[in-house]
Amino acid sequence: MPPTRSRAVGIVLLPALLLLLAAPGSVLGQATRPAPLLLPQPGGGEVSVVADQMQQVGGATNLLIATGNVEIVRGMTRLLADRVELNRDTGEAVAQGKVVFYDGEDRLVGERIDYNLRTGTGVVYNGSAFSAPYYRLGAQRMDRVGESVYELKDASFTTCEDDNPPPWSFRFGSGTADLNDIVWGRDVSFLVGKVPLLPWFPFFAAAIRRERQSGFLYPSFGVSSQKGFFARVPYYWAIDDSQDLTVSLDTYANRGFGTTLEYRYIMSANARGQFNGFGVDEAFRDGDLRAAGTYRHSWQISPSLSFKVDANAVSDDRVLREYADRLSDRAQQRAETNVFVSKRWDTWNLVGNFFWYQDLTTPRPVELQRVPDIRLQGLRQPVPGLPGFLYETEASATYFIRDVGADGARADVHPRLFYPIPVFGFFTVTPFVGGRATYYDKRVVGERSTNVGGFLVEETENDRHVRVQAEGGVELETRLSRVWTVDGTWGLAALQHTIEPRVQWLEIRGLDQKANPVFDRTIDDIGKKSQLAYSIVQRLNAKTVSGPDAEPVRWEAARLTVTQIYNMLPDADEPLRDLGAELIVSPNQYFGLRGLGVWNLYGLGMRTATADIFANYRDLFRVSAGARFNEIGSPFNTVQGAVVTRLGSHMNVRASTEYDVLNGTKVENRVGVDFHFQCWSILLEYIDRHKNEDEFRFSVNLLGVGQTGTRFGTGAVLR
Repeated sequence: MPPTRSRAVGIVLLPALLLLLAAPGSVLGQATRPAPLLLPQPGGGEVSVVADQMQQVGGATNLLIATGNVEIVRGMTRLLADRVELNRDTGEAVAQGKVVFYDGEDRLVGERIDYNLRTGTGVVYNGSAFSAPYYRLGAQRMDRVGESVYELKDASFTTCEDDNPPPWSFRFGSGTADLNDIVWGRDVSFLVGKVPLLPWFPFFAAAIRRERQSGFLYPSFGVSSQKGFFARVPYYWAIDDSQDLTVSLDTYANRGFGTTLEYRYIMSANARGQFNGFGVDEAFRDGDLRAAGTYRHSWQISPSLSFKVDANAVSDDRVLREYADRLSDRAQQRAETNVFVSKRWDTWNLVGNFFWYQDLTTPRPVELQRVPDIRLQGLRQPVPGLPGFLYETEASATYFIRDVGADGARADVHPRLFYPIPVFGFFTVTPFVGGRATYYDKRVVGERSTNVGGFLVEETENDRHVRVQAEGGVELETRLSRVWTVDGTWGLAALQHTIEPRVQWLEIRGLDQKANPVFDRTIDDIGKKSQLAYSIVQRLNAKTVSGPDAEPVRWEAARLTVTQIYNMLPDADEPLRDLGAELIVSPNQYFGLRGLGVWNLYGLGMRTATADIFANYRDLFRVSAGARFNEIGSPFNTVQGAVVTRLGSHMNVRASTEYDVLNGTKVENRVGVDFHFQCWSILLEYIDRHKNEDEFRFSVNLLGVGQTGTRFGTGAVLR
């Protein structure tokens, strides 16, 4: 039977209606999310509840059940879960299923979270907390008792990203965590993996350092053949945003008690400083009070005016040799204090200096102090009103102090006038004239041998006088260069070779040039001169091939300098002074060397020489070696070397040595191995020093927690 008209219409409209209901974005087919529910809180504020579905259950409990992507926001806290049961009368909420609780910047997850929206208290069951930047807490129960503050039961603490188990962790029966400050616990064990390396100790605390936090740092312990058993307990005090202080209490079983200080401060963007001090009361030895300290301060008052302090002081000559760690500190020959005030103009520099030092190589009072030392330097510049003429000036005023030998005041002025004459563009001839006036308030009347040490010193008497000198001469210099295009070989576009010869003829004559105190040979021991000084500098400059969007790199790949002076005075027995040479080679960022030598041409041979070479390749290895030789003054001859290499992604090996060739003895040997991982590292180091002093160090660094370590010194005791 054919369908009726009404049935035909229904058959046609039914598919269209079904298509409309199923179409994306259709009004009837879209799942609507209820509007946020706002719950006012006693005392002000409100709680926002959002979920896919919310069902109100009537009765005395006034229960609200929210399911599907539930989000509850209360102030700085946010609770996410699959299902939340909320008692609107009491504010108590029970969250289950993919529960995440954001407590400010911290994130907590757990199997279940009970949270009171009115009081802000709650409980996280079988929870974990993640606090920036890398702190991780876990506990069977975490009771929120305040803003970011939790009471913990059966808890663990680590900074490792790896789980099940982490490389290291502290586990404790109970404790407290302030996620903005510190975590501490009782009945603690320290685990490496699953192994309890330290099965039990009573107390544990660690600062959660989003910013600087005051508190005790990890102590260090050890034993030394010279100092016996020792312990160091450091405390860090974050005084405020611009200063901090670290104080360490030291105990030495064979020496006594000591203190180490490190104070740092920033006064402004242009002024900052640091003080480091060490003191020890050797009550168990001979009762001496010994100390060493350094102070650094820098103040850039204006772009052209600065004030700097670099102070070093010691109580005795040997305190650094016995207590310092680094070889550079143990080998210091002087403890110097410099206070500088500098003023700079375009062509003038003025420097005021307070210089005081202690000679650590001899008990004799040989120090020559400069209090003050004021120097003015005028760079070579045009003479106003005289086209083509240039002038430069050096001036100084110094007061010298010392216990034994000549002291007193000296003022010196040294102006010079130049007239450069280019010769056909090939070279420049510069005649010059100048003068020097030097004021002294003492005159040398003889020499004597000291009672202690038997060294010669000058004897002086008061006599104010001025030494006057006139000088003149000619300078000749030129510059030759040639460029080679290398078309990308070794990544280079071009090389430039330059040759810069220079010759100076100098004549000096003067009045009252004898019997003056010798404070500084470059000024006081000039005398009559007639000499030729000549030098030649050769440079090899390199330029890289430039990329499409990069400028080429230019640098000095090599430089060789040779200098010498010829004394033209008729009574000169050895007219040729020592020949000096310096070689610097820096072909790329992976390799370089530098050598400096002074050679005597009258049978004495090499007088002084230094040589240094280095090589490195990315972060795989770094090697350096050097030698020092000197026969002038206090002779020495040493060689040194150092190497650091990476063995795998978690291990570095380093070694260094310095050997005294002159005496045939070692100065210091060091060998160290570093193991470093994401959240921990271990340092093993052995140090073998002169006179059978040796030391073994073992230290553990835990990321975000601090350092713990021991030192074992064997020395002659166990040899």
